[in-house]
Amino acid sequence: MKEGEDVHTFMERRRLRNEKRAQHESAKARKARLDREAHASKGASPGKSGARVFIWDEEEGGFFIRRAYNRVKAAELWDEFTPAQRIYDSFSDQWDLCTALAPSEEAEPESFDDGDDDYEDFMPFHPPISATEVMPSIPDKQDVQTNISLRFGFTEPISPQQTQPKMQSKACAWTVGDETWAVPETSALPTLLHYILQGDLQAAPADLCDLTSPDSDLNDEWNVDVTIFRQQDKPLYEIRPRGSDASSPSILLESAATALQIIRSGWAHDGVDYIIRNLIKLGAVFHPSWRRPAHLRISRAPLSSRLTLGRRPAGYMPTLLDFGVYVQHRDGFLHSSRGRIALFYGGIVGRLARLVLSDPEGLACLEASEDVLDTGARVASGNGEEALWYEALTEEEIRLICGVYVVETGT
Repeated sequence: MKEGEDVHTFMERRRLRNEKRAQHESAKARKARLDREAHASKGASPGKSGARVFIWDEEEGGFFIRRAYNRVKAAELWDEFTPAQRIYDSFSDQWDLCTALAPSEEAEPESFDDGDDDYEDFMPFHPPISATEVMPSIPDKQDVQTNISLRFGFTEPISPQQTQPKMQSKACAWTVGDETWAVPETSALPTLLHYILQGDLQAAPADLCDLTSPDSDLNDEWNVDVTIFRQQDKPLYEIRPRGSDASSPSILLESAATALQIIRSGWAHDGVDYIIRNLIKLGAVFHPSWRRPAHLRISRAPLSSRLTLGRRPAGYMPTLLDFGVYVQHRDGFLHSSRGRIALFYGGIVGRLARLVLSDPEGLACLEASEDVLDTGARVASGNGEEALWYEALTEEEIRLICGVYVVETGT
């Protein structure tokens, strides 16, 4: 929403933007979007993991402010708006509730008898939504086109980019994380990825990427604060939802693309736990982090660092027994108090953790262990007094998870 914009102007601007999006929408993305529309047409509140909800609160003076509400509170207020005062946008997967959309209408919530005798016969106005009915809150990882848009801000231009330089098709598939994916012949994605690889995005055509587009969603309010650090000449990004409690963690990222995906997806509207859950689903590398005094020193190694798969003599050939012992030690560690840390490492470490642990998203949202300042890692915050601290695995623990053991060379 732009400053000074009323609900009707906002809706019209979004409609025009959606028309442009629809022109370059893949068949799979269109089907998913239409399925969301069909689900939303039932008129029920989104549930615990459905679409985001924005309510336009009327302020003194007769103007409205668009605010994000968590789904529990939104469900409580849902029946205070008539169907005409609730508008669903399938492109952004979000509801807007505003009385100004139909000012002459007044909601009439269902009434019921509070008597104990009738309680068992009372049916809720909105039937509960089963888990299979609720649309996913993040795009299907197989929907490559959606993920490309969220991570790189890619948009298919109206005019073809035939004379522009391009990245090789196979390299494009590796870049988007699916080596079996075939780049559409008419897609301009290889051109955008070429400029990104060259580190010269400003030279790319403006209609290829929303980073340089005046109509980009990035020009709307982010609802997160982003701080950039440098650690050994490598940029790191701290993401914190605005208004979040100081005791809650922020999210430390190595990938600028993941930071932009959080912003574009709007996960921060539902708090830091919602960001963590979606990053776990994504298999991203990230670390929940806490600001603590910078002068503290890491004092000891965790007991689990002493766990190894041992040494083997030169020429040793592994057996199924070795594999069984590895699985036993790996799973034992992952089920320990430190095992959940592996979920934040992405790659093979994170994948093995998600394979072994039940409810990995819930485990990832738990508070840090008490020894985070003894066995964790830190990133300098820049002011010299505070640092970002996060739980970290040791090299020995990572090797244990990955099944690494020592074989003598014989020399």
